[in-house]
Amino acid sequence: MFKSKFILFFIIAALPISLFANDTGVVRGRVVDAENGEGIPVANVMIRGTLLGAATDRDGYFEIHNLPNKPRIELIVQHIGYKAQTQKLELASVSQQLLEIELHRTALLLTDEVVVIAERANDAYLQTALRSNPDGGGRMLRDIPGLQAVSRSGVAYDPVIRGLKEEQINVTIDGIKIVPACNGRMDPATAYADFGELNALEISKGPFSTTGLGTALGGKINFEKSPVRFSDALAVHGSMGMSYNSTSRGDREFLRGEISNNRFDLQLSASRQNGENYQSAEGEVPFSAYFDRHLDAILGLRLAKNQSLRLAHYRSDGQNTGYPALPMDTRDHSARLYGLDYTADRAYFGMSSLHLKIYRSEIHHVMDNLDRPTAAMMEMVATGDTETTGGNFTAQWRFGRHSVQFGADIWDVFATSVRSSLKKNTGMRMSSLMWPDVTMTSAALYGEYQNLLSERWIASAGLRFNASRADAASPSPEFMDFHNISDTRASDSDVSGFVRLAYLPGTPWQASLSLGRGVRAPDHKERYSWYLINRLDGYDYIGDPRTQPETNWFVNLSLRHRSGTLELKVEPYVNFMQNSIFGEVLPDLTPKTPGAKGVKVYTNIGAARIYGLDIGFNWNVVRSISLFSNISYARGQDLDRSAPLPEMPPLSTLTGVRYLHPSNRFWVQVETRAAVRQDNISPYTGEDETPSFVIYNVHSNIRIGTGFNLQAGVENVSNVFYHEHLDRGNIPRAGRNAYMRAMLSF
Repeated sequence: MFKSKFILFFIIAALPISLFANDTGVVRGRVVDAENGEGIPVANVMIRGTLLGAATDRDGYFEIHNLPNKPRIELIVQHIGYKAQTQKLELASVSQQLLEIELHRTALLLTDEVVVIAERANDAYLQTALRSNPDGGGRMLRDIPGLQAVSRSGVAYDPVIRGLKEEQINVTIDGIKIVPACNGRMDPATAYADFGELNALEISKGPFSTTGLGTALGGKINFEKSPVRFSDALAVHGSMGMSYNSTSRGDREFLRGEISNNRFDLQLSASRQNGENYQSAEGEVPFSAYFDRHLDAILGLRLAKNQSLRLAHYRSDGQNTGYPALPMDTRDHSARLYGLDYTADRAYFGMSSLHLKIYRSEIHHVMDNLDRPTAAMMEMVATGDTETTGGNFTAQWRFGRHSVQFGADIWDVFATSVRSSLKKNTGMRMSSLMWPDVTMTSAALYGEYQNLLSERWIASAGLRFNASRADAASPSPEFMDFHNISDTRASDSDVSGFVRLAYLPGTPWQASLSLGRGVRAPDHKERYSWYLINRLDGYDYIGDPRTQPETNWFVNLSLRHRSGTLELKVEPYVNFMQNSIFGEVLPDLTPKTPGAKGVKVYTNIGAARIYGLDIGFNWNVVRSISLFSNISYARGQDLDRSAPLPEMPPLSTLTGVRYLHPSNRFWVQVETRAAVRQDNISPYTGEDETPSFVIYNVHSNIRIGTGFNLQAGVENVSNVFYHEHLDRGNIPRAGRNAYMRAMLSF
């Protein structure tokens, strides 16, 4: 098998493609405001499918040199506060004209980031995260300022935004809500997203958006799949490739194809990834192997010139995935995601746009310890299932300098989990419902308003009214007696929202100040768990239907400088939380999970505070060399108990230097990932201090002809033994890892 992987790799690499055709020519143009014809400074102009681009000067002019050697190109023009514009050009005549590209004003989302993976038309500090993680993967989130990721397995990283995680943030795939089915949350949404097939990441850091599913307390991350792309004539596109990494002897193969015309677009993709136990700097990490495969199908239909329909089905299956921090591994997990999107522009009642979404997700998860030594004494099996059905719509109107959005969102979740065990010496079998057939329903109405106060000032605000209810159909009599209740129903109604003031002075500098209030209802674990082990602190947990929602007030200041050679973004923030949900020790109870330290019950402890700073920096020292640094810092405090909050990421950075060849066909990046010692730890959770670490990585990419890319690099060059503070059980990260990735587009 090892030999066959390399045979396939070199077959792809040896395909007869013309090598290093010279880039020539220049594109000159001006980007202007469609309303007044004035030049727009610091607009981002990129060539689709390349890293080649330029920023406009103070009068809106730009130049792009060394154009790709192809008959036509497509420009992507973007600026905050304007709708993105694309323009196709024939290179035979492009050098003889001065282009004028008009941008139309639109809604402004200064605190939101959209990382366009397929086109690389991103902020420089987001490009850095992409280059540092060539196969994508949830670990890429660690290298975006303000974000982190808890390692769950080789194929699952649970996102963290400014110290908030799990149900405190909303994580979706194409806007589809996904509720993990593992009772230990070893299957976050990233376990069911093939990162190699993603088109973009939509990120909001804080409760500063009310549309769709909202942002809970800490923000949202949407893993966006490929959009629908119609063509004037019949067009066929595709790509294929593979990657290999040495630390787990893991490989990934993928194949995708697309056929479209002006009425339909059909996209199909398939991928498979497999890896053995990976090697840390001090040896093999047992129970860390993985196997995963994905199949995506997307159909787009153009119903009219201004209306389209998108139907999507995403399928994910995995087997024999290890979790070294747990006593059990995943025998089987599967996800079936279905989505329908209807989009219309200027269609009804004077609307500028209308978006309607309906979705469903079905997750199945089976864990056991049959491959562990403990199975000789006791066999354990845990099954979990979640089903989520929902939808939302958003309608937008624009009136001159005003923009208004209204919409509604509704979803329903069913969750159940059973744990069974067999004592081998006595033959005794035991079974218990970890989630007793829980049903949760949520409905919301929301609206957002924006006003261009002047040429320099923009104000915006949003409100969201939310009502939710939860119930458990099969609670155990012990659960009811413990709480002395006869009814497990719970209901909540809350209001969240934000206000924002942005200053755009027409120079490379921009600034915004945002204040938001978030709400997060307790999940099924916090309300209905019965002796559910938490591997962070080693306690069995009991839920309480009377647990109240968490709320917070979040303040974010964003300062940004963006010129032709320098990009700097600084974001200090502070987050005040109320009714924080924690576990309170019950010393008189005996745990039921073997090895558990004791028993805790979920309850609202009180107030907490998180403050921090995110920095993104990129400086083009000369045309081909850039210095970059992404920095994140967060500190949390339990105000009621005068103690640090648990699981707060330490100060960390991704810093390095990049060389980009003038032809735009080759780049190499040398970087360091580092984190300081985390000794600001909670005394109530059992977490321990994490030593500081510094590792070095080297990445490179070469583009051959017009359709072949070859990436290679070495991670953790000095083979450092380390672990991240957020990782469960202090499981070490991979040691020195050499990787290769080849992709052919046609």
